[in-house]
Amino acid sequence: MKVSELMGRKVLDKNAMEIGKVSDVDLMPKEGIIDTITISTGEVWVRNRTFEIKPSDIQQVGDYLILNLEEAEIEGIFEEEEEKAPEKTRLTLTKDD
Repeated sequence: MKVSELMGRKVLDKNAMEIGKVSDVDLMPKEGIIDTITISTGEVWVRNRTFEIKPSDIQQVGDYLILNLEEAEIEGIFEEEEEKAPEKTRLTLTKDD
């Protein structure tokens, strides 16, 4: 299978619930293998989020990319990535007349 064939493919959790689509694939060119796959939840979840999985998280590839993860495990990935993300700072800008 070509990497381009993975792009945009729907992703299901192990209970066949749709969780998003493949939005990016990172390769290890020297080894010729996939390092990580980025999944975008898009309009499937309340807010658009992305997360990365390893090839070992994939159960099956066909019309859909089926993961061997449950929704709770995916939520755990979101929480881990949010903890690693730098803290955001909010700036309030005002216009002086």
